[in-house]
Amino acid sequence: MTSGPVGEENDTGRGQLIMTTTVTTAATRPRLTLEQFEARRDTKPASEFVCGEIFRKSMPNPMHAVIQNIVSFLLRRFIMRAGRGEVGSEWRCTFGPPGDIRSYVPDLVYITEERVPADLGEPFRAAPDLAVEILSPNDRPGRLLRKVLFYLRHGVRMVWVIDPKRRSVTVYTPDADERELVAGDTLDGGDVLPGFRVPVTDLFPRERVATR
Repeated sequence: MTSGPVGEENDTGRGQLIMTTTVTTAATRPRLTLEQFEARRDTKPASEFVCGEIFRKSMPNPMHAVIQNIVSFLLRRFIMRAGRGEVGSEWRCTFGPPGDIRSYVPDLVYITEERVPADLGEPFRAAPDLAVEILSPNDRPGRLLRKVLFYLRHGVRMVWVIDPKRRSVTVYTPDADERELVAGDTLDGGDVLPGFRVPVTDLFPRERVATR
């Protein structure tokens, strides 16, 4: 699930940006440091820190919540059997190159056993091995793509972007083109989660016929 801005630009849908009328412009709005951001009280939904700006994550709808629970269960079941690593939802990850350290809160993350911190109550100050983002109706494709690219350029080994509307998952890795998987395909964990395999249809609740 990508973030919504707290005083930020809006995508027009044509590759252009327009400023909202209720906030100051980026040119006049002071930018925060990471230390200032971390000193603030966290919000629900969580806020993310990108290039000195704060972005509030979208409020999840019921479909998003169900999918998040399903994927969390599938990952948890696998790592308990395999005896390695840790999976968590809404686990803050703060990482990036000097001068562009960002603080993201993926919908789900997986971290390999040797990298799991001793204190799970603190943000993870590195890139997760796997980041999972579940699309919400008001997510902006351009902002999501920028987030995924940042993930891949700075240490995330695999990203799953789950689209509830299309009932698909797009797999991103740093060294290959993205792959969209749909019903009939199988999602695997690659080198990040070797041995993990699940039908794409198992990521989603069963389809139901609407009744009056």
